[in-house]
Amino acid sequence: RDTDGDGIPDDLDRCPLDPEDKDGFQDEDGCPDLDNDQDGITDEMDECPMEPGPIENRGCPIRDRDGDGIFDHLDKCPDEPEDKDGFEDEDGCPDLDNDRDGIADAQDACPIEPGVAQDDPKQNGCPRKMQLVVVKKDKIEIKQQINFQSGKAKILGKRSFQILDEVVQVLNDYPGIKKIRVEGHTDSVGSNKFNERLSQSRADSVVEYLLSQGVSADRIEAVGYGEERPIQSNATAKGRAANRRTEFNITQRD
Repeated sequence: RDTDGDGIPDDLDRCPLDPEDKDGFQDEDGCPDLDNDQDGITDEMDECPMEPGPIENRGCPIRDRDGDGIFDHLDKCPDEPEDKDGFEDEDGCPDLDNDRDGIADAQDACPIEPGVAQDDPKQNGCPRKMQLVVVKKDKIEIKQQINFQSGKAKILGKRSFQILDEVVQVLNDYPGIKKIRVEGHTDSVGSNKFNERLSQSRADSVVEYLLSQGVSADRIEAVGYGEERPIQSNATAKGRAANRRTEFNITQRD
């Protein structure tokens, strides 16, 4: 006789009225084992039914395979220890090049500031020192303005070309800067249409020079905004001078 129909005769079945659950765990006693590892989580809800673990880890034991102090269920890289350098240490993945400049942190004198390879170990991985431009997160900032012939797009002055040469150097040093937008801006003197055309022509002139120095065309674009985006009031000579400007904004980077 086998009352519960579990294949175990009643005289050998410790639970003759409850069918064995046949899950490979103590199946010979005839009793269903609904929580094999006795961790308080039923097997049907337990992702590790043969190993006790807390409910917050879905019934699995809390492990830390790589020994980095971040439990596997929270660790994005459970087999690679976090490098604990103060940069994104909570994800459990080693960050061997924090600033993503292509120079490993171990050799990088400026590990959280993108830079370039240099012979001096104290400067390796640090930004190259520029006189006329500063690399920022969202733009290449020029310390002085590029000069153009009045009402024209012709670039004037040795200093203007020195600025542009440093922009070229930045683009060579930072391949992670994938694309920049050269923006031309004017003051409000003259008609809107004239200023828009002038600013576009000046931005185009800058791009033409950058291309002539070897910058790839797919890394630069030119946009003329005319008088649309003043940064100071056009009511004063100082304000108008500030509004006549060229900007190099980073639109895409790694």
